[in-house]
Amino acid sequence: MLIVSLFVHFQDCVTRYQTRKGLASLTAQQLMDIGMTKERQQAELSQASFKGILCDMMVKVKKRGRML
Repeated sequence: MLIVSLFVHFQDCVTRYQTRKGLASLTAQQLMDIGMTKERQQAELSQASFKGILCDMMVKVKKRGRML
């Protein structure tokens, strides 16, 4: 069960990575439509890396540890 949970969490992190990468192709109008500033877009794009995936994994694990 733990393995399945970790795999699902990893999939969520990869999906978040892909979404962040997709932000790079949005126009200024599209960013305005979703309520995102250029600064926030750049902050999200800076997390679109392997290091970002690892950080997402660790943050989620830490949050789960507090809930238990």
